[in-house]
Order: sequence, then C-alpha cells, then structure tokens
Amino acid sequence: MDIKLKDFEGPLDLLLHLVSKYQVDIYEVPIVEVIEQYLSYIETLQAMKLELAGEYMLMASQLMLIKSRRLLPKIVEAEPEDNNPELALLSKIEEYSRFKELSQVLGEQHNHRALYYSKPKQELIFEDTVLREDKTITDLFLAFSKIMAVKQEEFKQNHTIIEREDFLIEDMMEHLESKLNQQRQLLLTDVFKECTSLNEVITLFLATLELIKVQVAKVQQADNFADIILIKDVS
Repeated sequence: MDIKLKDFEGPLDLLLHLVSKYQVDIYEVPIVEVIEQYLSYIETLQAMKLELAGEYMLMASQLMLIKSRRLLPKIVEAEPEDNNPELALLSKIEEYSRFKELSQVLGEQHNHRALYYSKPKQELIFEDTVLREDKTITDLFLAFSKIMAVKQEEFKQNHTIIEREDFLIEDMMEHLESKLNQQRQLLLTDVFKECTSLNEVITLFLATLELIKVQVAKVQQADNFADIILIKDVS
C-alpha cells in the first residue's frame, strides 16, 4: 500500500505548524519542545521509509545545533543577537507566517474572482483525513511520532524480544476493527501498547490510516496536544 502525505511547502511550513499549536507569540514558544517534535516527526517518516526532501534534513541539523546550544551550560557571555541562531530561526518563522497569511488572502481574492470568470477544468484534491477542531493528518502523524519515541525507548530496555519478520496490514486492520467493534472508542496510545517491535508499531499505524481512509474509523482530538481518539465510524 502506498502512503502519500500532503507535503508541506518546506521545513519552515512544518515548523510554523508546530509553533502555531502553542497559540502564543512566536518568540514565546518553548523552542526546545518544538525542535524535539520536528526531529521526532522526521525520524518517524524515515522509519516508515517515506521520502524526505534534503531541505528537511538540512533544517534538522540546524535545529540539533540550536538544541545543543540551549542545553549546554552557559559558561560565556551571551552572544550578540545578530549571531543568535535561535532568534534568526524564529525571525524566519515569523516572516514566513506573514507571507503565508498574505498568500491566503490573495488566494481568497482569487477564489472570489473565480466566481465571476470562467476557467479551465481542474482536478479537485481532498485530504483523506480531517480531524475535528481543524486538525489534519499531520496531527495524527505528530501524535504517532511521540508514540514511536516511547516505544523505541521501551524496546531498548527490553533485550528478550524476538521480532517477527513480517506483519500484514490486512491482519492488523482486522485486529483493530475487532477492538473497535468491542469498545467503539480507543485512545491512539492504547492501540500500540501490546506491540513488541517497531515493525509491528509501523504496520499497525498504517492499518489505522487505511481504516480511516475506507471510513471504517475516524479520529478526534479535543484540543492541541490532547490524546487522539480512534472511533468506530457508524455513519
């Protein structure tokens, strides 16, 4: 099964998405938390063997440098703001945010004008999954990346695991659908508790995406950073 995600317009677009979830001024966000979420997201996509553009990896290396500087003890005087990579990054995100808002305004104006002028037919593309409260498939991947990080640490501590070679998405879909028939609602974190290998975790997540795609299940998230709930779709 091929998994295709809506591409961000670049690493700044992904960072802006992460920063905006805190609903505070850009310069007040916990930058280390944002960096950890970005790196965890990139690591998850790599583990799932999804293709990543080089610019995302370049930004990841820059973020790792900023994070390491933040975590190191301050033994010298603070750097001038001109040489502060953290402030430079936040400024870029702020500038990108302004341009994105402007592009959205222009896009709305274009759509309004399109009501009065004819244009050639074009293909309509819809997101496979939209969560409540204006959430997207990206939020689902971000939540999964946190689960992956926890499970990876868990597996490192357990040296007695014998990993199966193959897990079938179809089998996982049946397993998950059976659970939903019994409980109707499941926390996403609970879905992966019994997994004993990263391959099993990834396959189960792909099965979750497929159940959402075929409208057997749907997902909800009440607030930013809240647990994502998997629900039996009875519509």
